[in-house]
Amino acid sequence: MVTENLENALRHVRLPDKTITLWVDALCINQSDELEKSEQVGQMHEIYSRAASVLAWLGPAAGYSDIAMAWIAEFGARSVELGIGTKPNLRLRYLCQADEKDFSSSEGAVKQFIKDLKAQLSPTHPQYSKVISALSDFFKRDYWGRIWVVQELSTTAKTLFVCGEKIVTENELHYGLRVLRNFRHYRLLTSSHDAQLRPYDESIISIDTRNAIELLKVRRAARPVPLIRLLRSLRQDKATDPRDKVFALVGIAEDRQVLNLRPNYSKSCAEVYINTAHTLFQAGYIEILSLCESLQRIPELPSWVPDWSRETYRCPLQRRTLNRDTNYPTTLLQPRFSASGTHNFIIGQASGCNEGDNKTLSLSGTFVGEVQSVGAIWEHEGVTRWLCDLNNLSQLSSRAVEGSKQAQVTWRTAVADQEIWHGTEKPRLSESTIRKVHEFLTNRDLGHLDSQTFTEAGLGDYNQQLQEIARGRRPMLASGGYIGIVPSETKPGDSVFVISNADVPYIFRQQPQGNMLQLIGDAYVHGIMDGEALEGSALIQTIKIG
Repeated sequence: MVTENLENALRHVRLPDKTITLWVDALCINQSDELEKSEQVGQMHEIYSRAASVLAWLGPAAGYSDIAMAWIAEFGARSVELGIGTKPNLRLRYLCQADEKDFSSSEGAVKQFIKDLKAQLSPTHPQYSKVISALSDFFKRDYWGRIWVVQELSTTAKTLFVCGEKIVTENELHYGLRVLRNFRHYRLLTSSHDAQLRPYDESIISIDTRNAIELLKVRRAARPVPLIRLLRSLRQDKATDPRDKVFALVGIAEDRQVLNLRPNYSKSCAEVYINTAHTLFQAGYIEILSLCESLQRIPELPSWVPDWSRETYRCPLQRRTLNRDTNYPTTLLQPRFSASGTHNFIIGQASGCNEGDNKTLSLSGTFVGEVQSVGAIWEHEGVTRWLCDLNNLSQLSSRAVEGSKQAQVTWRTAVADQEIWHGTEKPRLSESTIRKVHEFLTNRDLGHLDSQTFTEAGLGDYNQQLQEIARGRRPMLASGGYIGIVPSETKPGDSVFVISNADVPYIFRQQPQGNMLQLIGDAYVHGIMDGEALEGSALIQTIKIG
């Protein structure tokens, strides 16, 4: 069946004087035949790899889309030519913050680039509203959020992006996106307005480029990346069939042969997700637990299996990134935590008689404490109440120390002891930053803080990290005097565990049936993030998670 979108694409890409051969998945795969789909979907990566070129159809021209394509082509091409972002002194944020006198005579083109960029993205520019509307609508197009798009972008074939009659190259799109993202970050940190702008505010800050950036990261990776990295980075993408959130990725994963996961449309969505989680656990990816949320899940899923059909509302404490220090396509978790220390326990195994019955996960770990009190949920109460509650619980801790040290524990806990991304690094919170935060917040009324206050104090980075990590979390005080930030669903009586080989602690809840536990989510618990809970004679036990 030729859909309206496909008809538009075919009419736009045809040539008046030449025959072209196209492979279109919507036509070449019988979408109603589960067996054929299972076979053909597994071969899509090979098909795209053999293509002479790939035409990425973004849709027909609409609104100000021609303006968006022209902006991307211009600033993307100029960015490539000038090497913007390729060296520390050519980082966009640094260039935007520099005064005109800071540019040497040989940097006239760079100076003009920054001048033009600031002018076009300034509210005083006569075309500002059109440009912002154009870019915002452009990156809201369905194309950027479709999971199957990753197949056509994961090959080495030359790729052109087509929108109506306009075309941009992959390089122009990639570097144009980087300029837009980094200028947005610059404006976010320097704006005199509240950084928590309304979602529909007509500004550069409201343009959401996340989906497009993640797709381009996969496209431009030196080599294929592991399935866990793909699942994490593309989780927000959409699929008509929720099973495709896995099936669209297994064929392009670096570890596809080791994992041996294959599309099988005869299985239910729950079976596919359980089998995928089980396989990743067997490969050692304990972090799967950090990707689970207990609210609004497919009912048939155990609590330890991520519901890939839903976008997360709470970001995991760690991100899996490409390890650029090796030639082999490895990945690593950042920032570096090691809650289980160097102890090597039993790798988790899902119990059950067969693949369809693997609903119980047995893990070894150590009990840290019971949740005694919880504070406000970030989404409901905002920054002031949230920080006040965290500070109050910190003062009640039996581990509290005198003076500034305990306050610094509070401010470190608020951001899960991590800073924003520094290029490709996600470091733990530095001593210099924590001192600056402490000096700023000492004797200040926490009930009258907002993003503008942080930004004006030069703490925009800290505020950005605070807002990212606190969403969907709440402050907590556990037995033993441990303070931390935990999933918003956490209640008094829940348990804090450090699981074998896991980098971060987890919150569990006792289930009515037997000795089964329900996973609530990952947690930052100050004082046990580097193996402290397992020092000495820590009791290791086996827990069962359903």
